[in-house]
Amino acid sequence: MNTLKKFITTLTLSTLGFAFSATATPIITEWDFIVNSAFTGATFTTPGTGTPTTSLTNLLFTAPTNLAWGDQVEQSSLDISSGSLGLVFGEDLASGDAVQTSLLVHDNVIIPGGSSVLATAILSTVLQIFPANTLPNIGDYDDPAEPLDALAFNILFFETPNGPGQCGGVPCENDIFIITMPEGLVFDEGEGTLNQLFSIGHHTYNTELKLVATDPGTGLAVLDDFICNRVPGAGNGCIGLTTFEGQPNEFRVMMTITSVPEPSTILLLSLAMFGIVGSMRNKQS
Repeated sequence: MNTLKKFITTLTLSTLGFAFSATATPIITEWDFIVNSAFTGATFTTPGTGTPTTSLTNLLFTAPTNLAWGDQVEQSSLDISSGSLGLVFGEDLASGDAVQTSLLVHDNVIIPGGSSVLATAILSTVLQIFPANTLPNIGDYDDPAEPLDALAFNILFFETPNGPGQCGGVPCENDIFIITMPEGLVFDEGEGTLNQLFSIGHHTYNTELKLVATDPGTGLAVLDDFICNRVPGAGNGCIGLTTFEGQPNEFRVMMTITSVPEPSTILLLSLAMFGIVGSMRNKQS
């Protein structure tokens, strides 16, 4: 019992100095956001039958949000929130609530042999976050004001040859998506989420992104090295997902913004610990 009391007292005293050093900066509890996405790089195999198409241009990237390839009858496609030209925005997102920021659909159709197909593609995404009621005017969404947090990353796409067998624990014909990891972006393997911290005043916040797949399919994961090494530019331990052949694969990108526990929370915890120690003393007396 004495050892426990010493531990609690030591922990309490060590946190108090940190707690009282904080300035009472208001915590932001509601957020506005802008998401721009587009396929900034795409290569197609040549020669081949059929004419690949790109369409629905995103204004920020001046790049397409829809790619299609095949023989004009049977076509596979990649689409990123095309109904909004790759632009999604929202207002008054409460801290801790999840919201869909974009929708990625890969219509993975089995196309005739000899068709010109998508070889590789780069999906670029920029997420910008603002305190509630500070979102730029709609005419400025393609060139928004400087946000509090801007998260930019690319997704590499690799169209695999159709064939039998297993490759790295999944069917070899599964197409592959790999996420690049810019500095500051952290992958939580247990939750399957991408996370980035940012600070405003003395408060720290976390932006969490999670890919939610429709059935069949999975979210983000650390892929088998054999899968990673099939994609040019990816190395061992890459983070990504694979999509199934002969059916549409849909992924909703969900975002949640939360505040990280602050010094004031530590202060309350410290006071509670003092109360525990006091209660233990009273019971002994």
